[in-house]
Amino acid sequence: MTRKFDPELLYVECSQCGQPVLWKHGLTTKLLKMANIDPSTLDERCVIISEGCPGCTPGKTTFTTQVIRLNREKDGHKPMPAVAN
Repeated sequence: MTRKFDPELLYVECSQCGQPVLWKHGLTTKLLKMANIDPSTLDERCVIISEGCPGCTPGKTTFTTQVIRLNREKDGHKPMPAVAN
């Protein structure tokens, strides 16, 4: 049985300010279609990065986006936690 991932559940983050970006339902599917990205190739490790957002770039209405797939943990090792200074 193949698990189907809903692309509308992809996390979207601004690369400039690091805040989550919320947009209307259906926009992720529309962007993927415009970029010729097959939604069946995506999974929960994928995120969308926006080059700016209305929060950090007021007045701007369009932003470049990219789909990124986060790396899997290798050989069962989890990444080391960041150390706060």
